[in-house]
Amino acid sequence: MAEIDSVKVESSNDNHPEESSSHNTNGDNDGPQQQQQHFGERGPRRGGPGRFGKRRGGGNPDNRGRFQRKDQHQGDDFNSGPPGRQNERIFYDKLMEISGPSYDLPPIQNEEKKFSGRSRLYIGNISTDCEDNDILELFKPYGETSELFVNREKCFGFIRIDYHFNAERAKNELNGKVIKGRTLKIRFAPNSLTIKVKNLDEFVTNELLHVAFSIFGEIDRSVVIVDDHGKSIGEGIVEFTRKSSAQFALRKCQDECFFLTSSIRPVYVEPYLAQDEMDGYSEKFVPKRNPDFIQQRKIGPRFAETNSFEHEYGMRWKQLNELYKQKMEGLKKEQEIEQEKLLAQMEFARYEHDTAMLREQLRAREMDMGRQKREWEMKEQQVEEARRRSEEVMRRQQEEIESRMMHQEDEMRRRQQENSLFLQAQQLDNMLKDQGGFEEGGSAPPNKLRSPQAKTVTVIFNITVF
Repeated sequence: MAEIDSVKVESSNDNHPEESSSHNTNGDNDGPQQQQQHFGERGPRRGGPGRFGKRRGGGNPDNRGRFQRKDQHQGDDFNSGPPGRQNERIFYDKLMEISGPSYDLPPIQNEEKKFSGRSRLYIGNISTDCEDNDILELFKPYGETSELFVNREKCFGFIRIDYHFNAERAKNELNGKVIKGRTLKIRFAPNSLTIKVKNLDEFVTNELLHVAFSIFGEIDRSVVIVDDHGKSIGEGIVEFTRKSSAQFALRKCQDECFFLTSSIRPVYVEPYLAQDEMDGYSEKFVPKRNPDFIQQRKIGPRFAETNSFEHEYGMRWKQLNELYKQKMEGLKKEQEIEQEKLLAQMEFARYEHDTAMLREQLRAREMDMGRQKREWEMKEQQVEEARRRSEEVMRRQQEEIESRMMHQEDEMRRRQQENSLFLQAQQLDNMLKDQGGFEEGGSAPPNKLRSPQAKTVTVIFNITVF
């Protein structure tokens, strides 16, 4: 019972007032109340380009720069700034940055961070008179230590070593060691910073998993689990730096559908429950004073004799196990059939959706073409009207020019006629003067000497003069 109680207390130790007041340095004690204050009961609402600005990195296939993990983004956390719309905007800005194509992702930096969640050890069966300095001196040869917490009422504690390798070495060497009359039980502490991601498709890699879940907070490690042939089994592990980031990722992915690729298969997120497959259950930790232990261990390993009591009930146990396997196999096949049906329905629905979108686009293009055609017709009418007006103006200008030229020609013709008449009149006048001078030598009177031709020339001359 002491072991069970210690695990229960450990699962909630991040909110323990003693530990949170003196040993919390990495912010693992952020509780759900603080997270709920940041995002509300229903979580942040979705926004859009009009609300949070332009989308970034939406359609650029060469997206190396969009996925570079800069230090300033690595340190962003939703509990580091003021709660409310600011954190909501940061979250959706990060989501917009990674929502584009992910053809070429940069490799993950695999450098282990100091005092990560993977280097936290559970110490069980601690003596009540064991001091903190005694524990620190015990772990001192294995590297730097941090965040020591001891619950002396229930005889357990936690300590964080600098690196996972040193923590594993300390666990292997100190597990089962007797300190002040107590045999220590040392194992890795259950990690509340780690989540398990399921329903991954075959194209999700460590890098894509890291990029996708980095929107919830800083990540220490992200791994897609593979089988012995190196093929993905559709599951992965994401270890966050802060407990609040893991809780937010759990709640967000459970309440909504989170997709990592173009396939509309949402990922399933659940807490990660680690299992110890290395050290197992040692003989030195068995409660040998328990009566049940004595009852079970009084007979050693053996094969049951045929048609014996042990053989009969042993076969019943095996039949029950075979029935369980058959039912699980049938359930697995039924699940695979349902998944195939869902995939077929999904592809058909996608085809219908794409067809509807193409029809909508075709309708929009037809409307746009009709609008453009009307605009072109209006432009042609305007151009034709402008051409008519231009031709009318040119015709009028030509008529004016022709009229002006005709007027000038008439004027020139009239002036030529006047000039010719003037010359004739001048010639006649000279002739008359010559005749008048000839007759002055005689005795005839002047009025009688003027002939009708002379009068005509005089009239013409007067008209020309005036």
